[in-house]
Amino acid sequence: MARTRSDHYAENQQLILERAAELFARQGFARTSIAEVARACAFSKAWIYHYYASKEAILYALLKAHIAELRRVSKAALKVNEQPMHRFRAFIAANLEVYARAPHKHLVLMNELDHLAPEQAEEIRELERELVDLVVGLLLDLNPGLAPHANLRKPYAMMLYGLINWTYVWYDPKGAVAPERLAELAADLFLHGFLSQPRQ
Repeated sequence: MARTRSDHYAENQQLILERAAELFARQGFARTSIAEVARACAFSKAWIYHYYASKEAILYALLKAHIAELRRVSKAALKVNEQPMHRFRAFIAANLEVYARAPHKHLVLMNELDHLAPEQAEEIRELERELVDLVVGLLLDLNPGLAPHANLRKPYAMMLYGLINWTYVWYDPKGAVAPERLAELAADLFLHGFLSQPRQ
């Protein structure tokens, strides 16, 4: 007789992903065992396997969920206002908010993608490319003068991601600079450069 799903199935799946993200971020995917993930969840290895068939399945689910969340908030940000400047600032703020509340997941996305099966890794990379395309479209709206320069669109998009993607390494959302203020600084730096007067 097949096992029925617990009323807390989705909740337990999320718990596994959260604990696994912390472990993968701290000690690396390769050096983390299913037994360690189970201990972090205060359950047995058999309990973990009820939800995920392997450590790789956990990594895939974790990365797919994280990139899907980035895609969701990015698309929502681009609908907040007709003005490109407002959408640009909303995009920066939305992405930084995700990085701030899910730093372990973002670190795993940045560092552990190659541990997935090739077809799974390509699926995640395709979602990443979709995000880059969203940024290219946003930058073209901000500066139509970029349109004739197809060779510069991706470099500008990647420079923007370079500005915000690595904040998980050093940024403390509970520190002296609030997430909203960091988003303002990042947007101003990209749009106006460091030598412009900081917004008060």
